[in-house]
Amino acid sequence: MRSYPLHEARSKFSMLIDRALAGEPQRVTRHGKEAVVIISEAAWNGRPKSASTLADLFANTIGADKRMKAEIPMRQRWAKDKRPLGAEFAE
Repeated sequence: MRSYPLHEARSKFSMLIDRALAGEPQRVTRHGKEAVVIISEAAWNGRPKSASTLADLFANTIGADKRMKAEIPMRQRWAKDKRPLGAEFAE
């Protein structure tokens, strides 16, 4: 990827567009620091989209297989222990 300072990129803007359309991204710097990258619209549209949320992944997994019934475990009630607290440590 070639870099151009802003003042040079202004004068060569058409050439930068042609190179970006040919598949070569072009970087424009401002005050010596990276500022923007010029890419083709096809490259922009072909980029990976953002990842799904964890809730979306779970929802898609549960509904993915119709043969397997997705069971959400219910909260279990624990049996009441009749021993006094700390009885297992008594000497």
